[in-house]
Amino acid sequence: MFLMKILPLFVLTASVVSSFSLHSQTYPIWQPQAPVIDAKFDWVKTTSGEWLKGDIITMYEEELEFDSDEFGIQSIDISDVAELYSKGEQSIRLNDGTVMSGKLIIKDNKLTLTDEDNQHILSIDSLLSIASADGNELDYWDGEVNFGTNFRRGNSEQSDYTISAEAQRRTSTSRFSSAFISNFSERVIQETGKKEETTDDQRLTANFDWFFSPKVFIRVADYEYFADQFGNIDKRHTFGIGVGYELLDTTDFSWEVNAGPSYQSTDYLTVETGQDDNETSAVINLGTLLKWDITKDIGFDADYQVKIVSEDAGRYIHRLKTGFEVDLIADFDLDLSFYLDRIENPKPTGSFTPNKNDYRFVVSLGYEF
Repeated sequence: MFLMKILPLFVLTASVVSSFSLHSQTYPIWQPQAPVIDAKFDWVKTTSGEWLKGDIITMYEEELEFDSDEFGIQSIDISDVAELYSKGEQSIRLNDGTVMSGKLIIKDNKLTLTDEDNQHILSIDSLLSIASADGNELDYWDGEVNFGTNFRRGNSEQSDYTISAEAQRRTSTSRFSSAFISNFSERVIQETGKKEETTDDQRLTANFDWFFSPKVFIRVADYEYFADQFGNIDKRHTFGIGVGYELLDTTDFSWEVNAGPSYQSTDYLTVETGQDDNETSAVINLGTLLKWDITKDIGFDADYQVKIVSEDAGRYIHRLKTGFEVDLIADFDLDLSFYLDRIENPKPTGSFTPNKNDYRFVVSLGYEF
């Protein structure tokens, strides 16, 4: 009788103890299995545990550019890289200016570089830049092309087109940058039905920088070509040199300034009677470039240049390009850009004086390569 009374109590107690024991066990956190490292690819593992295979493009300003075999070009903060394995030789530059080459492994915040004779183990904090050393020229290059258009129909008929392209070649000690942009607009005159151009300008820039130290670079060559039919400029060439300094350089934000002398030659389409249609001038060029990664998918940049020239050549020539870049899918992005060009003292023609300011807002679709 006593046994029958305590048996249910015993069973209940055993159930509670068993349940408590099960819930108190510590289960291991599941970790995905590491992939088999295929030597045909570079491999990167992020701190979130994701693996990507593809090609290392470059690393500069604490940002790794990686061309994923599946997802296209990815920009990854070096602080978010848990592991990195290169398939071939990479050239690295350290903060003290030392340049080394070899197969690269990054793991546990340490950098291991293996060349033919030695293995070098370094702190990841000493790394300034990475560039390919395999001799494949395409590994040094990256760039972007953009196309924007706007159509108006109805009471007015107008078409606007903007085409732009950028290309950059980076090594562990140098940087070559070039950019081209062309704007063209035309409208239909309602009374006659004839088309009339309202915008027609082109600009090409190119510069070559050699990094003297992690913060200082020498602008060995700086060139700009500019033509604007409605700004009365047939062609304008500017040749110069300079020096630059990085004021700030963090994971998400960079800011640099540059300055230097230049020489400028401008040919005008038309001029007033008795005036020369060619103007040359010495130039003092001042510039600043700011880049900010607001989020993983949204970036902001601002590029401002001012040229101090002679009174007849325009006195002050300003140029501002600023805007946002939004990553879409794969290698495509959406660019929202604002451009401002200002000549303080524009050259008069026989019938009018061009406006000092020329500004526009452009929405374009871009493809990175």
